Parts: sequence; C-alpha cells; structure tokens
Amino acid sequence: MFIDLLSWEFLLFSTFAIILVASSTGPVRTVGFLSANIAFVFALLGPIGLASTLFFSGLGWVLTRVHLTASRWAAILSATLLILVFIYMLDYEFLGLFLPDAARLSFLQTVGLSFLLFRILHVMIDARSGVIDRIDPAVYPNYLLAFTTFMMGPIQRYQDFRDQWADRTRAIEMTYEAHLDAGLRTLWGLAKVYVIGTFIFRFALQPNTDVLALSPSEFWLQLVAFYFFLYMNFSGYCDVVIGIGSLMGIRPPENFNNPYFAQNIADFWLRQHRSLTLWLTDYVFNPVYKKALSSSSFASLPLAAGIIAAMLTMLVSGLWHGTTIGFLIFGLVHGTWLAIYRIWDHVLTVRFGKKRLRKIRASWPGRIVGMAITFHAAAFAFLFFQLDTPSVVALLKGLM
Repeated sequence: MFIDLLSWEFLLFSTFAIILVASSTGPVRTVGFLSANIAFVFALLGPIGLASTLFFSGLGWVLTRVHLTASRWAAILSATLLILVFIYMLDYEFLGLFLPDAARLSFLQTVGLSFLLFRILHVMIDARSGVIDRIDPAVYPNYLLAFTTFMMGPIQRYQDFRDQWADRTRAIEMTYEAHLDAGLRTLWGLAKVYVIGTFIFRFALQPNTDVLALSPSEFWLQLVAFYFFLYMNFSGYCDVVIGIGSLMGIRPPENFNNPYFAQNIADFWLRQHRSLTLWLTDYVFNPVYKKALSSSSFASLPLAAGIIAAMLTMLVSGLWHGTTIGFLIFGLVHGTWLAIYRIWDHVLTVRFGKKRLRKIRASWPGRIVGMAITFHAAAFAFLFFQLDTPSVVALLKGLM
C-alpha cells in the first residue's frame, strides 16, 4: 500500500478532488475525476493492483453489455462468469481443493474488489430489469472507481451516484452550516479511527490468539474490545468519506445507525453496514425467499423459507467479507442467529399475539434484555471475523 488511507496524504488528495469537482464542468470534470480516481488506486495498490482493478472493471462493463442484450440463460452465465473470476482473483482458500498452487495467482488479489463486484452486479441486475434506464459510459467508470467508496464502501447505488453527479439531487445543502458539519464529521471520523480505535486496539483480540488458553473473563474482554475497535475503525472511515463526499457533491449513503442499540439480530443488520444489508436483501434474500415460496415444498411454510433465505444470505455475506474459513463460519453463525431469532419470534407471536409482544419489547426491561442478547451474539460472531485460519482450526479442534 503506497498511500495510507486516512493519512494526511489522503486528506490532501481529497482536498484536491473536492476543488477539482467543484470548479470544473462537463468533460473536464468527468475526465479529471476519473484521472484522480485512477491515481488514487495506483497510490493505494501499486501498478499490479491498478492493472487487476482496471481488468475487473473492464470485464464488468463487457459482461454488463452482454447481460443486457443476451437471452436469460446467457445473462445468468455472464453474471456467473464475473463471480467466478472474482473468486479466482481473490484466491479463496477452498480453491486449493480444486487447483494446484501453480495455477493460483494470489498477486491478482486486491482490496476493493468485493465492493467492485457488488456494484457491477447491481448495475447488471437493475439495468436488465429496467430499474436503471440508461448506463452512462462517462459516469459508470467514476461510479466504480470513486475513491471515497473504493476500498471499504459504503455500497452506493448507481442511480444515487448518477443523480448527484448530474446535480439532479444535492448531496448537501448549500449553506455554511452544512459544509461545517461535513468538515466536522470528517474530523470526528479521524478521531474515532486514530484516537479511540487505536486506544481500544491494545486490548482487542488478535488474529493469532489461542482462545482456549484464555480465561472466560479475558476472552470476553478481548472479544468485546475487538467488537468496539471494529466499529470505531469502520464507522470512523465511513464518517470520513461521507464528510468528504458531501463536500465534493457525491455523498455516499449512511452505513451505521447505532448498532449497539439493536434489540434483535435482524435489527442489528439494519443498523450495521446498512448498505451491505440492503444490497444482500435486494439481490440475495428477496429472490431466494420469493423462489422458495413459489415452490411446492415451501409454499405453505413461510417461516422455513425465510430461514433458508436468511442462512444463504449470511453465507454470501461471510464469503464476501473474506477468503478464509473464519469468514465462512462468521456468516454461518449470523445465519444461525437469524434462524433462532425467527423461530423464537414466531413462538412468542403465537403465544402472546403481535400487539402484546410489541408492548413487551417496547418496555424498558424488554429493550435492555434484547440489546444485551444481541450485543453478545454479534460480538461472538466477530470472533471468527478476527481469528486467522490456524487459530480457527485450533479452536474447532479444541471444542470437539
């Protein structure tokens, strides 16, 4: 990495981009911003990383054009091919079961590729269904490579980016107060990452930790510290890019809404990494759930259909987050929590009825119990998000 994200170099680059976008129009603005985005990717990833990113982006454009004009099965194959190329480029651990080491090119792996994949698939699907009426070839590259959302999101929809770029919608009110708020949000994000997050990281669970050697109190404290560190680091980054994007006129979507106050695991995913949750809901959960309900096996079993859709959605989420077995387990654990919650919610609804159940959950004891259970369930799942593969394997062996 040739530029440290959220460093003074990044802030200087962002200032240049804000001035460039605000002071230019037409092709100069488009080409200038694209050049800045490509320069950022080069500074972040180096020449090989830039080449991999541009290759994947170009492939996405070609396959998107195929997806729009081809038959239904050809369209499915184009999306599948994109996903397979993504898996190969990221060099997932399970590829070792199918490919010799000589055929695996780990140098193609770059940060930001996961977000690129979901942006490209979103445009593919929505353009074919008519939700996106036109893909502007001048806007599309900047949408994919926009430096504010390139590395860690949030996942912005093409329509939102295009409308802000064309000034059809405003990213920020044209007032001094609104611009001051955007600048202060950037500073607050930096404080969360570099001050609060750095302090908490000293107590957080490390990737190579032997969890079985820890006492229960040590394990709980380190796990909770990692959970807080992860939130401060990721939400702080989002604060920075939302603040910068607002000043530049292309505001990324909100990505967090006080996840620690979630009262159940479904509510948690509507508060944590919201842009990812909404993407997975639209393009994984809803299609799978609808397909299951339309089948003869699950037509009369909506609860079972919902559980299957939730498990598959969380499995995709886990694999999207990372390439190791730990991320797979992370997704499966969250899928299990969602399944348990849906079953428990169904049992309580039958027992008390919807109206009385809402009153119980709205009471202060109900809220506190719900938040406590959700907090610990989410924190436990992040155990597998943090541990490296040898530590996960050792943990699983120790539990058997």
